[in-house]
Amino acid sequence: MSHAGDSSVHARVKAVEKDYLARQTRLFVTFALIEGPVLLLGAVLIYGFELIDPEVGIWLLVAVAVIGGGLLSMMLLRLIRGRMQAIDRARGENPLF
Repeated sequence: MSHAGDSSVHARVKAVEKDYLARQTRLFVTFALIEGPVLLLGAVLIYGFELIDPEVGIWLLVAVAVIGGGLLSMMLLRLIRGRMQAIDRARGENPLF
């Protein structure tokens, strides 16, 4: 049997989850809108205009992709930690214990 306070806690948790889902979606879209053109520009400079030797240029593209992947991972971990803390606060749990 549920109490009246349970529904408000549940509603707060649902609101936090909805907010963080929107944040995560914005993060992915923003990352894709930045990383995609950077990789495309690199490919055009390397293979289209041949400003950089393709044997070296492929490593530059790999480096950009690896750095981008690392940044995306760090941002996702930060978002996940923030979500967990917000859910704990919505439930009324004390983060010190």
